[in-house]
Amino acid sequence: MDIINLTPNSPYCLDFENDDFLNYAWIADLSGCSFNGILENGVLVSRMAWQIDPFWCAENGVVGVATLETLHKYRCQGYARELVNYIRGKFPDMPLVIEVNNPFSYQFWSRYNPMSLGRGRGNASLFKVLPLHQISNAV
Repeated sequence: MDIINLTPNSPYCLDFENDDFLNYAWIADLSGCSFNGILENGVLVSRMAWQIDPFWCAENGVVGVATLETLHKYRCQGYARELVNYIRGKFPDMPLVIEVNNPFSYQFWSRYNPMSLGRGRGNASLFKVLPLHQISNAV
């Protein structure tokens, strides 16, 4: 398993565009984001778009996770959690702000005990996850 840097047009992303369970447009409204993914045996199994101090969040000093996706057949195997741990490790003193736009996403992020920040872009809700050193029951 390798965590790699991506571009939105990476050939590794083709499997995501053909996964019927994913309905988020990877390139839509992700300007200014950095992209990382997990490569397992030559297959991109999970990917994340994130940025420091995103324009869609009023708080400063945060890492904004715009999207976190895992191919359907690789879900529940810890790949998404590895990407979250990777970003949290890069910026240990910064909280994460996440856009949640469906129940599955909320279920994943609820393990981090997020605090609601209100409405995000479109139908999304914004949540904040405190830095690891500020969480007493961190995962």
